[in-house]
Amino acid sequence: MPPHPKPKTYRSKKYLEYIRQQPCVICGHADVQAHHVRKMGGGGIGIKNDDFSALPICKLHHLEAHAYGHDTFFRRRGIDVYQELFKLVGEYLKANID
Repeated sequence: MPPHPKPKTYRSKKYLEYIRQQPCVICGHADVQAHHVRKMGGGGIGIKNDDFSALPICKLHHLEAHAYGHDTFFRRRGIDVYQELFKLVGEYLKANID
């Protein structure tokens, strides 16, 4: 039986630029970083997930997310990660498709 092909990881500098222009999903601060959510599958230790699984969060909240763990951090903040990801991707596509 042939081995399964490695899943493709999608990268998009343009999408990450868009994410960095959005407010923090936690506090609304304007100076954000792209936080790659690992719940979307793929990735691994030291490997980021697709760029389309990134959320805009400020530096403070980015550090907290890594310190507390993604699930705990977003659950305590009442953030539905998937809802936010789908909303951002939808808004990006709407703005970039003629």
